[in-house]
Amino acid sequence: MDTSRDAPRSLSKPASIAVLYVGGGCDFAARLERERERFTVHTESDPRAALDRIRGGDAAFDCVVCDYDLPALGGLDVLDRVRAEFPELPFILVTEQSNDEVANEAISAGATDHFRKRDDAARHQLLAARIENAAERARTSRALEWGLTAVETARDAVCVLDEDGTVEYANAASATLLGSDREGLVGRRWGSFVPDDELQPTRDAILSEAREGRWSGRSSLVRGDGDRIEVEHTLTSTSDGSLVWTASRSDTLEERLSRRERAMDEAPIGIVLTDPSQTDNPIVYVNDEFTALTGYSRDEVLGRNCRFLQGEATDEDAVAELRAAVDEREAVTTELLNYRKDGTEFWNRVRIAPLFDDDGVIDFFVGFQDDITPRKTYEELLRSNTARLEALFEHSPDLVVVHTDDGSIRDVNQRMCEELGYSEAELVGKTVWELDPTSDPERSRSFWAGLPPNEPTRFEGALERRDGTTFPTEVHLIELNVDGEDLFVAMIRDISEQKQREAELVEQNERLDRFASVVSHDLRNPLQVAMGRLELLADDCDSDHIDDISRALDRMDDLISDLLVLAHDGNDAMDIQSVALSDLARTCWQNVMTGDATLTVETELVLDANPEQLQQLLENLFRNAVEHGSTGNQTASGDAVEHGSGDGGVAVTVGETDRGFYVEDDGVGIDPEDRDTVFEAGYTTSAQGTGFGLNIVSQIAAAHDWEVRVTEGTEGGARFEFRVE
Repeated sequence: MDTSRDAPRSLSKPASIAVLYVGGGCDFAARLERERERFTVHTESDPRAALDRIRGGDAAFDCVVCDYDLPALGGLDVLDRVRAEFPELPFILVTEQSNDEVANEAISAGATDHFRKRDDAARHQLLAARIENAAERARTSRALEWGLTAVETARDAVCVLDEDGTVEYANAASATLLGSDREGLVGRRWGSFVPDDELQPTRDAILSEAREGRWSGRSSLVRGDGDRIEVEHTLTSTSDGSLVWTASRSDTLEERLSRRERAMDEAPIGIVLTDPSQTDNPIVYVNDEFTALTGYSRDEVLGRNCRFLQGEATDEDAVAELRAAVDEREAVTTELLNYRKDGTEFWNRVRIAPLFDDDGVIDFFVGFQDDITPRKTYEELLRSNTARLEALFEHSPDLVVVHTDDGSIRDVNQRMCEELGYSEAELVGKTVWELDPTSDPERSRSFWAGLPPNEPTRFEGALERRDGTTFPTEVHLIELNVDGEDLFVAMIRDISEQKQREAELVEQNERLDRFASVVSHDLRNPLQVAMGRLELLADDCDSDHIDDISRALDRMDDLISDLLVLAHDGNDAMDIQSVALSDLARTCWQNVMTGDATLTVETELVLDANPEQLQQLLENLFRNAVEHGSTGNQTASGDAVEHGSGDGGVAVTVGETDRGFYVEDDGVGIDPEDRDTVFEAGYTTSAQGTGFGLNIVSQIAAAHDWEVRVTEGTEGGARFEFRVE
């Protein structure tokens, strides 16, 4: 257990109060800190980490303020664990809503107080007052315990005498000093410890002066074993007429100073004593913590004025405040940027106070030095972040609006004013539905109430300018706690161009649908009639022209099929499935007029693809290879330029690469200068080509986010490689 929590936190008045806030509201903590200058509020959102900080002793907290609703560990669970280890540490449980059951449970579990959090200045002041009172009560209680402990463990004798000088209380040191047990001291008259030859004058001089207020001096006392001892002792009267008697053996001044120095050397803060009676108020003592803080040894410090710690960036106003306090013989606390021996900067909270002797003359100035660099660094970071957020708010290219849960606008950025044609003063105070013609008050309030805090939500709306024109918007809305108040921050973007593009795409798709209808019905139906009539004509007439007409009609049918694929593939939704490439390749091979061509499948690859579109891709590539790979013609079904071997069917191979698959044949291949253009729609080098076959292949690959490239095959033919990762 951290014993530093049971020690006094400060020698200045009023003492600072360290508060640990366990919860998610940094703004709530910052606002609470602003309520009292003496507050230092530490924030921890993770309750388990907060318990570790309390146990770890990295800060001695005077009060814990804890939210009821916490992640992983509730506020009451935190209370139970704190009470198990620190039963006297003030603990205030904070809830969002008033709940008598929770309040009773909290008090029963040992909470110091229960408080309902609300965004109200008066409530923040009330909470600050409760924290202050709880911390002071705890300190007072500890002070009483410390006092009693200090008296019981003091090396000096301490006794309490009644009005007649009879001992009513004696500590353990009294029994040691006076050579008697404590029970034997209680009930004895104070005068019984004074030697007989000094009794009357001592009683008359000392007791009468003590009853007037205070007596201090040196005299002889008689121990229980009869020995006489010289003691320094003090008698002080109290408000009820009692006397407090303290006594100790007379030691030399050097011994007393040595003990005090040892005590100061153990202090956890830097301590300096300066002598104002000497020129330039030099340092006459520093403790170990001061040397550790500054990097200077005692010999390097003694005899110098404290200003040697100052440097270029030290605030002159703070230095002047210290000098004025020394000149006026007054206490003061200030914060300085000081420099260590190695030149590094550190923030130093300096508290100085004069020390007076019994005659009211200043003996020394004592200075206490605290390294507050971490706190200053955090404050500077907070200021920097705040400045950046404000700059982002004001100069964001998006329109930014801050509003409450009733739709009232609290703040807007400059971009919002410029876009709508209003001033900031005109917009603040309006409601959201006054600017958004698509917004309904009741529906909006219900929507906002259901939003999870700190999670952005996207939706579309509209805004109306001063001149009455409107434009569509995309809104990213998030609920945040700002200075203890739940507010909604909307980041709005004009999507007029996006909506226009969407309308153009709809119109384009409608044109494609109309085109597909024309191709499917108005062209294919007469084509089928022509094919039927040609068959009848072939039965009645033997002519060389009939074969030419048949090939032309077949080519027209292929062209119509390719056009329909292009028209419909852009509209079909992609149904992605796991497809075994080897099985699909063999199926596609059966759908193509292969003749003497052969297929070899050298892969067990399973692809995530649309089966119908992948089938179209493979069939187009197979048809391209089979029909033109071995004819010797400079043609391709899809217009890649291939040359057949001339001595048999083409060999087609489907294989696997390290990032995808390939389809290749053993023809002559595609000329390098044509490889960049073979996928273009309409490209062909043959009167029989449609110009769409390989364009369809490239579109199917693009729809799957695949990359396709044409290269030379293993046997010199064409190779189409698909990268699917």
